[in-house]
Amino acid sequence: MKLLVFGASDIFARRVAPNLPALGVAGVEIVSRSGRRPALPPELSVIWRDDAEAALAHSPAEVVYVTTENGRHTALALAALASGRHVVVDKPAFLSLAEAEAAAELAAQKYLTLAEATVWADHPRVEALLAAFAAAGSAPTRASAVFSFPPLPPGNFRHLAALGGGALADLGAYAASPGRVLFGCQPDTVDCRILSRGPEVDTAFVCQMTYPGGRSFTGTFGFDTGYANRLDVLGPNLAVSLDRVFTPPPGAALELACNTPTGCTVEIIPPADAFARFFARALTAMAHGHDPALAAALIADARVRARLSE
Repeated sequence: MKLLVFGASDIFARRVAPNLPALGVAGVEIVSRSGRRPALPPELSVIWRDDAEAALAHSPAEVVYVTTENGRHTALALAALASGRHVVVDKPAFLSLAEAEAAAELAAQKYLTLAEATVWADHPRVEALLAAFAAAGSAPTRASAVFSFPPLPPGNFRHLAALGGGALADLGAYAASPGRVLFGCQPDTVDCRILSRGPEVDTAFVCQMTYPGGRSFTGTFGFDTGYANRLDVLGPNLAVSLDRVFTPPPGAALELACNTPTGCTVEIIPPADAFARFFARALTAMAHGHDPALAAALIADARVRARLSE
């Protein structure tokens, strides 16, 4: 399988490219409009391009990965789907629900797979969390998250409205996806408040969502504080804590801390790469054509993000 990449992003260079040879990707073409060329694994065959339209017209790649600034995702993803290629888009895949629905409809019409790279739930620690609740004869009913980090440099695209910046756009996927992963449904109510703003965009927000059956999710997200990245999940007779949950480092063993009426236990989850597991899942789906489940997850999160922005 061959891959066409729009954007020479840091996340592609650090977290995606090293996994590609093991996933059976024979070659990569990278369109870098800025001319940026980060170091990539030497075993990966790479062709560099600077024009997206020409690349779509001439590349033999079956799959496109869009990893540009947020504001460029929609046009590139739609063009890639229209050309008959499967598409993976970094989160947020699209900045509006209407754009997400249009892309999903086009993918279905052409029998293609469309996926959003919100990869945190592909880490086996999330599987272990759900298994811990099942073993306790319980289920998650409450969840709370914090994902916040120090201010970004002034020139970072996340500060620019024209490029799809802002905390709601860039971190909204981490507010939208826990309910889908833990509860498997859309929220009944969504309340969101902006906590801070920069010259052009919001830089932090807090949200609360309620779900059927008395379940809830609360979260604080932004880039104006010290670093915090954790998820706490509660249910009858069980409380589970996960640190570094939304960006699990691939080379580290991670703890799953469980608190029960009989005491506390800590399960050590061996090192795993959430990006590798996500791309393996997506590429397998693409090998079989259209996977509606991946597009359904994208749309489900886009619906919640739209409600957060109301």
